[in-house]
Amino acid sequence: MADIEDQAFRTTLDEHWVPAEQALPLLTAVVPNFNHGALIGEAIEALAKQTPCPDEIIVVDDGSTDNSVVLLERLKLAYPMLRVVRFERNRGAIPAMNRGLQEARGRYVYFGAADDVTRPGLFAAMLAELERHPQAAFASCEATVLDQDTGRTAPRPPVRPSYVATFLDSSQVARLLRRIDNWILTGTAVVRRDLIIGAGGFDTMLGPFADSFVFRRLSLEYGCCFVPRDGVVWKTSSVGLSRSSVANPDAAMLTLERALERMRADPVFPRWYPAVFERRWRFAIGRLASEARPMNRAVLMRLGRGAIGRAVLKRALAVDGCLGRLAALIWLTLQERPTSLLGLLRTKLSRSRFFGTDARDQRSNSN
Repeated sequence: MADIEDQAFRTTLDEHWVPAEQALPLLTAVVPNFNHGALIGEAIEALAKQTPCPDEIIVVDDGSTDNSVVLLERLKLAYPMLRVVRFERNRGAIPAMNRGLQEARGRYVYFGAADDVTRPGLFAAMLAELERHPQAAFASCEATVLDQDTGRTAPRPPVRPSYVATFLDSSQVARLLRRIDNWILTGTAVVRRDLIIGAGGFDTMLGPFADSFVFRRLSLEYGCCFVPRDGVVWKTSSVGLSRSSVANPDAAMLTLERALERMRADPVFPRWYPAVFERRWRFAIGRLASEARPMNRAVLMRLGRGAIGRAVLKRALAVDGCLGRLAALIWLTLQERPTSLLGLLRTKLSRSRFFGTDARDQRSNSN
């Protein structure tokens, strides 16, 4: 069924394709929504207040059963650039994003979330980089992750690929991916519409990894821009798409297998990358499993490599609490080597209140 949907998506894209040089609106924001009536108003308001304002904001309502549709109709009165497309039944976030891409007319497209809030200046900064570097597929920046279950916040990505605004060509992206990953945040990225259409949009078979996959591929083929500034408040919860998707170990591993299959078959991805990505994927789902309350035993026991790995994680599960979570996280870090420890330290220092580049920028702005 998913293959049929993907083929239909590509056919529709062909029908909607417009040459890049033809006059187009500048920017389209696409927002999938499913039962986020309590939050989507804030998300739309933040998008509409961006400078420049999106020429169109397309909300794809994914068969919501709450008051989302009524609320969106009211929002259309306040924001004339808002357009609502509806699925009669819930089909999932990735088909909703593909539908939004089909409908989009902007030269650039931004894919937001119904519960996230863009920071002022996001679009201005991303579009400025894309105008300076027309060869780049997209520009992205950083986010503040807000855990709605605990109220805690944390900056992402954990390791910055650059400490200044920069264009990274395809060879530089490949070198970075050897050391660090997860620095391309879809919720902060503004992408060239023609290039993401040319890449086939979002692969529904990859589930919650579909957006990360296509943005990695675009960066390896065309290069991308990165700006070390906060662009989005990224809200997460235990019932959100990412965390709920990895709660099922069979589903998480199936997504991994499909991603590795596509990477190995695609010459854009370096031959060494699938093995590196597998380690990082295993660490990522293990980290989420260890942060769950209680820890997700089924996922963690699936991740232990060999008898020693399984024994260590089994002991961590028995201890439980903060100590057990810390033990599981330390072991997964040693086992999978997910990122550059030096990069983590440098990024933490660069964001520090008194010594980092962020602090120096804040002091200079206040003078």
